Amino acid sequence: MAKKDPVDDHAFNKRVRRHVAGRVRAYYTITAPGFEDLCRRELIGLGIDDRDMEVATGGVTHAGRFVDCQRANLHLRTATRILMRIDTFSATNVRRLEKRSAEIPWELFLPSGSLPNINVRSRLSRLYHTKAISQGLLDSIDRRVSGWPGSAAPPILQTVFVRVVEDRFTLSLDSSGNPLYKRGMKQGPARAPIRETLAAAILMAAGYDPRRPLVDPLCGSGTFSLEAAMMAKRMAPGEKRNFGFMGWPAFREGQWAFLKREAQSHVLSLDRPIIFASDIDAGACGRLAATVDGNGLSDAVRVMQKDFFQCGANQYGGDPGLVVINPPYGIRIGSAKQADDLFDGICRHLVKRFNGWTVALIVPGRALTRGLPFPARRLPLLHGGLKLTLIVGTIK
Repeated sequence: MAKKDPVDDHAFNKRVRRHVAGRVRAYYTITAPGFEDLCRRELIGLGIDDRDMEVATGGVTHAGRFVDCQRANLHLRTATRILMRIDTFSATNVRRLEKRSAEIPWELFLPSGSLPNINVRSRLSRLYHTKAISQGLLDSIDRRVSGWPGSAAPPILQTVFVRVVEDRFTLSLDSSGNPLYKRGMKQGPARAPIRETLAAAILMAAGYDPRRPLVDPLCGSGTFSLEAAMMAKRMAPGEKRNFGFMGWPAFREGQWAFLKREAQSHVLSLDRPIIFASDIDAGACGRLAATVDGNGLSDAVRVMQKDFFQCGANQYGGDPGLVVINPPYGIRIGSAKQADDLFDGICRHLVKRFNGWTVALIVPGRALTRGLPFPARRLPLLHGGLKLTLIVGTIK
């Protein structure tokens, strides 16, 4: 099949506006299993129409325009990535796959001359060889995108997600690029960090109120504190990073600049820090303090080197707030008995020193939660391939 001749920019941009930028399309927003409803509420809060919204395990399906996609990437705290649905069709062999995928106007979605990564999952289908599916798609895309007008900026690597179930193909384009938990704030690696999106979901599930103090007494890299600070200051979590959609032909710098100005107009300056992060590790505290200062969060977060068992509610002033803890477990703590003893010690200290406070505590298994010294609800968590439990309760 011969490559298409280039068309003039005006006609091409008109097609992009009609088929991508100005058209209501289907999107699938991925989130951590168990927190789909929180993500749904975030989407509704951004003005996304909920009439056709559907919640499934691990994500939310919804409709919107390209500007809604950009705004969602900028603002969502609990989402992992946002996929734009491109097409669905049935195919039982490579020839049919290539024919149907070649009919898709890929030049309207992808940078000129740039081939994407292909992420394939196939289940209960006659086409199950992922490499054959990927190559068939790449051949079709190459014939469409080569020679068409595109952005003069260096292309951002794109990813097309392909899901095949019972010979039914669903093709989606990743608008996020790097996963949305990569906020662009932290520098350097951290030991066993919790993902930012999961931390935000835990804070929401625990009913975090930014008007009340938050204590993060085993802060490590400070993910809970940083997420809470952005909530308290009403900062968009995606403000300091780039996204996959910035390489799309539909992307316009002016519209994106407007969305960022709109987000920045809602940012608050706090009179005093109301989020208290501490850790026994001086190095971790130093790195977190540098991150706080470097991202304009020093009016919200105070970092101190302190042992957890020296922390008490009387040190933080004000009304009771939220204590959020992701304690070490697994190989970080040693034997199962050592983990059990640490968990029991944490619970006893909370009851003794944080009466009236709400607690959000991650534990490595439900067995440890049976003897809790305070009433709590239990929520299942998945983190780093581990099945964990989040307990949320008020100490009384």
